[in-house]
Parts: sequence; structure tokens; C-alpha cells
Amino acid sequence: MPKNYNLRNIILEVLEGNELSKKTILEAVRSRSGVGASDKTFNESLMALLREGQIYIADYDFSIYTGVKRIQSIRPDGIVFGVSRMDFVEIETILKQMESQNQEEVYRASKNLKRLFRRKIDEIRKDKNQEIESNADSLFNQTMYYMNSLGEEPKRSLRNKLAWSLSNNKGSLEMFKSIASFIESQKMS
Repeated sequence: MPKNYNLRNIILEVLEGNELSKKTILEAVRSRSGVGASDKTFNESLMALLREGQIYIADYDFSIYTGVKRIQSIRPDGIVFGVSRMDFVEIETILKQMESQNQEEVYRASKNLKRLFRRKIDEIRKDKNQEIESNADSLFNQTMYYMNSLGEEPKRSLRNKLAWSLSNNKGSLEMFKSIASFIESQKMS
């Protein structure tokens, strides 16, 4: 049995570039590690990664209910996880995906960005001296509306600043506070 931290690294490797159900992750981890990881150890590693923000809950896989007509319970095996992206370049790529013609790509990008907005707003709310009026989804919608109303050059500039502010880079939280305050000050009609 690999140590807990090794198991966490294997989970991250399995999830790299994918969003997978708990069941699929466990199967992949067991095949990669060569030994059977106990459910308890696997769950502990998964929850630690989730708590630390290294992974997130992306969706729910209903295919685990094959043949079931009336679903009456939630099975943890259907929870779909993905690796959290907090790097400037990756966040900028997600912002660019919002302009795609592919609706599924836009939907996934929107979900990822909303998750990042929620995380940043939670960080701000932990600081008792700072207050944000809007909730994360409202601020996200206002920001996207404002950004889409800009010309190409100002839009690119705001996209870069927003990508930096949503990352975990130094100064990102202060920049996010500034952007949030600015967006809240704009009267959306």
C-alpha cells in the first residue's frame, strides 16, 4: 500500500486533464499502484485533496445507476472530480474558452470560472476588513457581461488581469478585490 501522500500524487496524476468519477479514479489508482488501496485510505486522500483545493467536484455520473428507474439515493461513486487549475496561463485559457462556438466548452469553462470566483470570494470573506456585496455567481455574471461589452483591446487587458486575480499568484487577491469593487460599481442595466 502506498503512503497517503503517494496515493494523493497518483490521484492527481490520474485526474490530470480529466474529470473522472470516484469509481473510475479508484480503479485507475489500484491498477497504477499495483496494490489494493483501501477505500478508507483512498477516501481520506481524496477528501484531503478536496479540502486543500487541489481538486474540485465537477459533476455527477448517473451512468452508475444502470438499469435503475427510480433513483432514491446518492452514491459517492458517481461524484466526478477534476484537478483545480490556479495557474495564470490555465485560467486565461479558460477565459478564452468562454468565447468558443462550442457550447459544451463554454459550459465547462463557465463552471470552472464560477468555482474560481467562489473560492476568491470565500478568501475575501475570511478577511473581516473587506466586504463584497455580490455573491459569486452574480459577480461572475456581471464581470462576463462587462467584459463582453468591451472592445477587443480593453477586453484582452481585463481578461489578463482577471486571469491573474483568479490565480494563486502573489498579489492576486488584492487584484481580485479591485476588479470586484470596480465591477460592482458599474451599473448593469
